[in-house]
Amino acid sequence: MTKDALPDRLYLLAPWDLPIEQQLSEANEAKLRQALQQLLQALNCSSSQEALNIIIQELANLDISHVFTASVSYTQTSLKPWEVEDFNNYFKLMHVQTKEPEICVIWTLFVAYRTFLSLDESGSNFDAIQVEYLKEGFRQYAYLLARVFSISLEEIK
Repeated sequence: MTKDALPDRLYLLAPWDLPIEQQLSEANEAKLRQALQQLLQALNCSSSQEALNIIIQELANLDISHVFTASVSYTQTSLKPWEVEDFNNYFKLMHVQTKEPEICVIWTLFVAYRTFLSLDESGSNFDAIQVEYLKEGFRQYAYLLARVFSISLEEIK
């Protein structure tokens, strides 16, 4: 289970570990199907608090205890290592590696949506049209991950 207090950084897989296509164990397939279906349900909630409750519950079901900091080489960019580190610190990003990249990718997606919901609950005035675009982006990302992991998702309208 994920700790009660989530890390203060967004975990991103090292670029070379991003899955393009991946076979899952039966247990992880069921876990990810459940998580993605719950994300789609949360995206359809009219209440941010209701959606937040779903997301928090699903985050608690995802175990990311096996992630470790990735050693990332920045030789393919004109940026200096300290500049990249400064960027990552500013945006609170950390590149990680794990034996279960599929769990980390889903977990990161949930954390990103949870962060938006927390901002929305705090009284921020977001443009309703832009919020719908954002939700549609999360929805499409969920379907993309389902294709990457060969998970069949029922359309949730």
